[in-house]
Amino acid sequence: MFGKRIRKGKVLPLGETEIGAWPEQNFLFGLLQGQDCGMDWLMNHFIQLRGARYVDYRWGVQDVSVTFYPYSIHQLAPNMFDLCPFLEKYGVPKGFVRALHGKLHEFVVEAIDGGYYLSTFIDQFFREDRAGNPGFRHPAFIYGYDGNRRRIMIADNFEHGKYGRKEITYEQLDRGFDLVSEELWEVSVFLYKMKPVHYEFVPGYVGEQLEDYLHPGRGVCYFNRTVCPESFHRDEEYLNEVFYGMDCYDLLDRCFGEILEENPEYSSRDWRSLVQLCDHKHLMARRYAYMVERGYARRDDALQEKLEELERQCQIAQNMFIKFTISEDAKIIRRLRERMRDIREMDGETVEQLLWQCKANKE
Repeated sequence: MFGKRIRKGKVLPLGETEIGAWPEQNFLFGLLQGQDCGMDWLMNHFIQLRGARYVDYRWGVQDVSVTFYPYSIHQLAPNMFDLCPFLEKYGVPKGFVRALHGKLHEFVVEAIDGGYYLSTFIDQFFREDRAGNPGFRHPAFIYGYDGNRRRIMIADNFEHGKYGRKEITYEQLDRGFDLVSEELWEVSVFLYKMKPVHYEFVPGYVGEQLEDYLHPGRGVCYFNRTVCPESFHRDEEYLNEVFYGMDCYDLLDRCFGEILEENPEYSSRDWRSLVQLCDHKHLMARRYAYMVERGYARRDDALQEKLEELERQCQIAQNMFIKFTISEDAKIIRRLRERMRDIREMDGETVEQLLWQCKANKE
């Protein structure tokens, strides 16, 4: 009797990334790093910010976060994966995968051989900081396999919240997939396939987004308001409050105030939004250097230095919060709150100068 053919393996290209807050964004950056015109598209986006306070009363889930907008959050649509012209995206119901293949790793092998990257929720009991204990469920991004060693290559923010790559066994992947209850999430498996696209950077689009960042609410955000017409929504199932652009500083300031009041509805251990600010300022500085290099903006060394200093200030703020999580010294949060107010003022002034550069070059 002949057994199933053992596939030797395949690893799809995945570049390095310059950001750190959210694994979905990191994965998308990695996908586009090796694409012709990929950097042109990346530099034309990731400017606006979206902050949210979310409470799900059914499951007792509460979260405060700041991310790029449009967001890249795995299970929410439309997101940047849907909008990216370099990607074809497909969603497959979890039950469909099981019915066809029984085990997730069999589906993954078929998909990778066909040139598809994947993402899906799995229980990450295999992480070093989980010590084999289930309970932490998160999207993992799958980009390769080794058939001889029965290993799967995945990327995510793993131990200590740092984005990286990891190899797990077929059995670990299958168990992690099975441990995610379909009652908790309407879980699907997403597939992504790269395609060649000619994309040209549009400096005027950068200027429009900078204006929206500085003065959120002047235009209409159809993505968000189609789902939730008001910036604040509450019913018996969930509460959702949304902030955009510079107003995200208001959300962070409220968080710091609630931490000082020891309000359990606000996490005193989650520094992802501060990492996101560092990512935002890093890409602002990177974008300006990119625009100068390609003749889309005039060279201004003082502005470049201010953009880099703004990133440095955000890194200091991030480190202050991490220090607070270790010491639990409330004085750190009070100092951080004041520093963030200074950062907000510096941010507004610097983005105004960058916006002027965009307009001046357009003229």
